[in-house]
Amino acid sequence: MLLAALGAPALLRAEGEWQPSTLSEATLAKVHEAAKAYQDCLNEAFRTHVGEDVDSRVQTDRILHACENRLTPMKAAFDAERVPDSISERYMRSYRTRGARDLVRLLMSAQAARAAAAESASELSATADTPSPHPYPSEGKPMEIDLNLIPAKLDAVHVGLAAVVVVLLLVQIILLSVAVIALLRRRPEPAVTLQSSPAVSAAEPVKALEPVMKKETVVLKETTPDAALQLLTLLQKEARFIDFVQENIAHYSDAEIGAAARVVHEGCHKVIGQVFDLAPVRSETEGSRLTLPKGFDAASVRLSGNIVGEPPFTGTLVHRGWRVENIRLPKVAEGHDVRILAQAEVEL
Repeated sequence: MLLAALGAPALLRAEGEWQPSTLSEATLAKVHEAAKAYQDCLNEAFRTHVGEDVDSRVQTDRILHACENRLTPMKAAFDAERVPDSISERYMRSYRTRGARDLVRLLMSAQAARAAAAESASELSATADTPSPHPYPSEGKPMEIDLNLIPAKLDAVHVGLAAVVVVLLLVQIILLSVAVIALLRRRPEPAVTLQSSPAVSAAEPVKALEPVMKKETVVLKETTPDAALQLLTLLQKEARFIDFVQENIAHYSDAEIGAAARVVHEGCHKVIGQVFDLAPVRSETEGSRLTLPKGFDAASVRLSGNIVGEPPFTGTLVHRGWRVENIRLPKVAEGHDVRILAQAEVEL
C-alpha cells in the first residue's frame, strides 16, 4: 500500500532490521505515559515561571532542563525493545523541539500581553483624575493560557489537520506562482503621445488647458495552467504528493500516517527550495511590537484584532509572512503534455 511504501524508507535504518510494528502494547503504553508526564511537567513549570520578568529563552531552557528527567522512562522503554539509539533519540528530540517551540511562543505572548497591559494602565492613569482600581483595562480580561490544550500525542485528527494545512499551503503557492508568471508575461502598454495643435493666431486668446483625468481600468487576463501543472509534477516526483492526497487514510494507524507524512514533507521541502527563493515579508522577530506608518503596504500586511481609527497602527507581529523572491521552474520541451503529472507504470 502507499503509506507502507512511503513509511518504510523513513523508518528502516542501516543499524538493524528493527521494525516499529514489533513494539509491544506495554512498551507503547510506557512511551505514551512518559510523553504525558513530560507534557504535564512543562505545563506546571510554565504556570510557575510565566509571571517572572526574565527572557523567554532563558525561561524555556530552565523549564526544559527541569523536565528532562521525565523522558528517561521513554528511553528505557525503547532500549528494552532494542530500538536503535538514532531512532529513539530522534523521537525524543521531537518532543523537546515541540515543547521548546510552544514554550517560547507562549512565554513571548504572555510577556507581550503584560507589556501591553502595563502600557494601557500607564496611559489610563496619566489621563484619569483618579487611578483605576482594576489592574487591567476595561476592554478585556487578563490573558489565560492553558498548555493542556496542546496535544500530547499524535493522532489521526491532528495528522489530518496537518495534511489539510500542507495542501492549502501548496495550493496557495501554486496560485501565487501562476499569478507571478502571468504578471511577468504581461506586456507594458504603449505610451500615449500628445500631438500639438496647429499654431493659434496671436490675436486669439489662449485658453488654459483643463487637466484630463485618466481612468485606470483593471484588465483581467486568463492565466495558463502550465506553471501549476509543472509544480504538481515536481511534487509528485519528489514527494508522491498526489498519491498521498488521493489515498484514503482512514484505515491506517497514526504511526503509518506519521511516517508517510515525514517523507511527503521532506520531498515538498526539497521541491519548494529548488523552485522558489522565499523570504519573510517582515524582518522583525515574531512576538515583537512594531508600528505601521500611514500608507503602509496593505497587500503585504494583514491587520487583525480591534482595528479602529487611522494609521499609524501599533501591534504585535504574529507571523512574518512569506514572499517569493525568485522562481526557477524548468523549461518544457515543445510538444510535451504537461497534463501528465505522473506516468502509469507497467511491470513486465
